[in-house]
Amino acid sequence: MTLPETKSREPKQARSRQSFEKTIEAALALLEERGNDEFTLADVSARSGVSIGSIYARFEGKEDLVCVAHGRKMDDIDAVSNHLFESLPSHPEDGLQAIVREAMDKTIEVLRRYADILRPFMLRATNDETISQRGAASHAVLAGNFAAVLRQWPGGYLGQDEIDWCFNVAYSVIARRLGLGSTMEGSGKLEWPEISEKLAGMVASYLTASLQDPSDRA
Repeated sequence: MTLPETKSREPKQARSRQSFEKTIEAALALLEERGNDEFTLADVSARSGVSIGSIYARFEGKEDLVCVAHGRKMDDIDAVSNHLFESLPSHPEDGLQAIVREAMDKTIEVLRRYADILRPFMLRATNDETISQRGAASHAVLAGNFAAVLRQWPGGYLGQDEIDWCFNVAYSVIARRLGLGSTMEGSGKLEWPEISEKLAGMVASYLTASLQDPSDRA
């Protein structure tokens, strides 16, 4: 995935490269710990051990640093998503609900693993078009992996629009449970295996009811 347009200057020398990486890691750590972007470059400097002058030598300012850090983390999430989904479905012959359940489990795993860093980025995305667009691209990667698994069900043709709708509904439920896009953790008493089972059942029922004839494919 191509990183968003920024004015950051990525160094080539090993020592400068190390400082560059430490700065990004410190920004990500502060975002994750605080749950928002309310920190200064002085905070980043103190956390990373990189001087303010060195930070400004590589980044235009805090906005630029956050944008680069976001792009880096989205690349990490995309790579993990691709890896987790690549071996699915493990048993296509087990039926649609079993296939959906595997895909749902992995979707939940990705979002739970990165919830603490996604939360501040989602809050920022409401007012930052660059963050919003890169986040949408990462969302599309996860949605594509989910759809690719369901497409391997041998029982009939599943429409892409229907799969996308199911993914977006499931994503919204999971995100709400994790408190993504809000400042408070979502409510709900169900454990994650129960949530996955219920969502998989809903998706399988909806897709089965909306099966398309192969001649209707776009």
